[in-house]
Amino acid sequence: MKIIFLISSLLSLIATASGQHHEDLKPDTAINNININDPESTERVLGKNSWSKQFEQAGSLPRIEAVNKTGTQILRLFFHYGGSKNSVDEFELMSVDSAYKIPKQAIHLKDEQFITSSKISLGISKGDLVKKLGNSYKSSVNGKVEQLVYTVDGRSNFLRRYNQHTYYIRCVFKDDILIKYAFGFKSL
Repeated sequence: MKIIFLISSLLSLIATASGQHHEDLKPDTAINNININDPESTERVLGKNSWSKQFEQAGSLPRIEAVNKTGTQILRLFFHYGGSKNSVDEFELMSVDSAYKIPKQAIHLKDEQFITSSKISLGISKGDLVKKLGNSYKSSVNGKVEQLVYTVDGRSNFLRRYNQHTYYIRCVFKDDILIKYAFGFKSL
């Protein structure tokens, strides 16, 4: 029995040392039934011709933008160079303010709001988000804006399944309310 405990302890230390610091984080993998690295789900939700709506802007990755029914939220779907058509690598969800100009090629959806596979939506409090994702984040504060960043790196089973190196979740709060939420695989 002591040998099993010793082996288990060593394996746990090896996993921690290899970079998997946040094993309690359950990665988000979808928003409104658009799944990460799943072109079929992108086409099912956005339509077969959704790729014609992709564009690049200001040196960012190619993306498709979708707007909710009320025009108050934007969902950005980012695609890494060398990836498959309509295979989303990164998601970014944000509130629309009066300064934001919705791109002409944006896809307008009938959804009231965008909700992730972890049941996270804009407008929730920091406390509610941390209850869902855990305390394994790095925080930075600039005035009334706080950013939390969760990462999974090393060779976790999740990253191996997708053949990726690093996964992140980035949350931006203003006055303790979630105004921006991004997650996905970092491009190399």
